[in-house]
Amino acid sequence: MGAALAVSVSLLLAVAAGGCGGARDADSGGKVKVAASIPPLADFAKQVGGDRVEVELLVPAGASPHTYEPTSGQMKFLSEARLLILNGLELEAWATDILNKVGNSGLTKVETAAAIPEGDLIPAAGEEHEREDEGQEGEEHHHGIYDPHVWLDPRLAVHQVQAIRDALIETDPEHKQEYWDNASAFIEELEELDAWISEQVGAFTHRKFVAFHSSWAYFAARYGLEMVGVVEELPGKEPSAADVAGLVDDIQREGVKVVFAEPQFSPRAAEAVAEASGGEVKVAILDPLGNPEDPETDTFVKLLRHDVERMRQALE
Repeated sequence: MGAALAVSVSLLLAVAAGGCGGARDADSGGKVKVAASIPPLADFAKQVGGDRVEVELLVPAGASPHTYEPTSGQMKFLSEARLLILNGLELEAWATDILNKVGNSGLTKVETAAAIPEGDLIPAAGEEHEREDEGQEGEEHHHGIYDPHVWLDPRLAVHQVQAIRDALIETDPEHKQEYWDNASAFIEELEELDAWISEQVGAFTHRKFVAFHSSWAYFAARYGLEMVGVVEELPGKEPSAADVAGLVDDIQREGVKVVFAEPQFSPRAAEAVAEASGGEVKVAILDPLGNPEDPETDTFVKLLRHDVERMRQALE
């Protein structure tokens, strides 16, 4: 298993000089075209690549990375891109199909979560149950063995930034030092962010919450919060009446005061759980992905600062 979790950079070499699309010469004066699946990874690529890269975000703000379908314009960009940056851990189950369709033999796929030590990964919610039900309908959102939401722990995000740095250096070695320096500066920002979050969360008066799904498992584990349960074990699979009843029992037993919904999904199920749990349980919104068009969450650092403030308001 450890070998499978080594940094996964799958380089598909061009079959002939000047091959199609992505096999362009990065040193010709043009920017390196980079496609990134989710906003945090797009921001990481911009931070490391600087002016040397042109980054295309694939999954737009407000959409789920689990159910993404590319536009024709994005397929065209992918046909010319040099790098496709993914999270991995089966977050982007659609990626293989897109790679097969795009026909770009010069494209490098980077699964950034594969750079994270296996011992730092958290088992996926419901993983044992999913194994029992393997092969049944409704498993199209299966995350795999490990929870994929690693970027929400800034210390683990450092590994993802390093994987992007290494892929850019391999793709465009002439500018190695620039990519290295940019990555080093950004990693310092992530370390400062980690220290700030630790200080903020350390002052929370309540530490237990329920999440919409397992997005916040890594964050909670890092900063000493307790995710008592999730509304949906699998994105898009609404909880049964028995699931809701069990979660309500957990909320009441543990004294949970907030259910965190997400802007990528309807809040109806979260609101139903909160209502069934009693009048003191509220619903608040946490965004695990961010929005490049929103000045409050248009970078990864801003996003986590924004979410921590939302947490503070809800938990205090």
